[in-house]
Amino acid sequence: MNDLPYDILVVGAGPAGAVSAAEAARRGRRVALLERKQEVGIPVRCGEGVGLKGFALTMPIRSEWILAAIRRVRLVSPSGMELTLADVDTSYVLDRTRMDPDLVKDAQVCGVDYYPATPVVSLQKNADGYVCRSPGKSFYADCVILADGVESRLARQAGWKTALPLRDIETCAFARVEHASIGGDVLAMYTGKKVAPGGYAWIFPRGEGVANVGLGILGSASTGGMARRLLTSFVATHFAGARISHLHCGAVPVGRWLKPLVRGGVMVVGDAARQVNALNGGGINYALFAGQCAGAAAAEAFASGRFNPQALQAYETQWSRRCGKQQMRSYALKQMVVTWPDSVLDDFARRLAGAGAQRLSYLKVFLRVFAAHPRLLLKAFLLFR
Repeated sequence: MNDLPYDILVVGAGPAGAVSAAEAARRGRRVALLERKQEVGIPVRCGEGVGLKGFALTMPIRSEWILAAIRRVRLVSPSGMELTLADVDTSYVLDRTRMDPDLVKDAQVCGVDYYPATPVVSLQKNADGYVCRSPGKSFYADCVILADGVESRLARQAGWKTALPLRDIETCAFARVEHASIGGDVLAMYTGKKVAPGGYAWIFPRGEGVANVGLGILGSASTGGMARRLLTSFVATHFAGARISHLHCGAVPVGRWLKPLVRGGVMVVGDAARQVNALNGGGINYALFAGQCAGAAAAEAFASGRFNPQALQAYETQWSRRCGKQQMRSYALKQMVVTWPDSVLDDFARRLAGAGAQRLSYLKVFLRVFAAHPRLLLKAFLLFR
């Protein structure tokens, strides 16, 4: 066995893990980044959409990552009524197959030792810290950051209760679709129980004629293979004769963030920590911010010359203050929305239909929808006090 000592071990080289590792190494710590796959960024288990405001909390968006700039959002109700929002915040669809490897390279430039194709099979506490065991290697460190995804087995080994109730997970199907009808700047979302029970279907453009198309089904409404079947039907209905590739399935957490985020010398970030907008399933911006906070806290925990696990609490404090309350609101809204019958969503669409695309914004949609439903408006108000 090869024994490899470090200050900090980061498990999982997605955005949260790569940024965690880079931030800790940038601050002078010896860091190893362990990734079970040979290549990061594939398969892409998301629509690849981000809002500029949230992304900029951590870093600037590089032009080479941008596949499309979103100018309009098209919302389709269960009965097929369409609404277009033209006044939307600056948003992009990014190429994760480029961004994720670039973030790993950035970490390596900062001094991180990167180990691809290195699955961690166990995490154990010992007298000197922690040991992560991989076939043929053992990695030792005082501090471990777990960024190994929604299915994180290592978080369970470290003492977290990671089981998600079915109402707090989406079973999703993803595909890349090529069709002449796909516009390069319009993001579309379809709702309704026939389309995606307890969730929605999405079309995120990757440029003219190609898009990420997918859908998510609430776990409590799903059956085996249902997401794939519904996605296949959705694509056949809206993109007859399209070329389909990269079809795969996966899970997305849509629950509360995992508390605590720190146990002893171990932290969880990204999907492993359930740091995902529960209403729309978006997690890239949360992952980047959480990774930066976790990496900084891990590095600062060595500031006195000896590792101080109490200093890791700065990570949870920053996350809770900046994003945690926002995510909990998204969870409460999701819990409310999934109870609505399709007739309520169609009623919202009818009330908005006369506004005109150029005059609709997210705020105007919110006000028009909830003004017609005083009880819902009160519930929403209580969430945002």
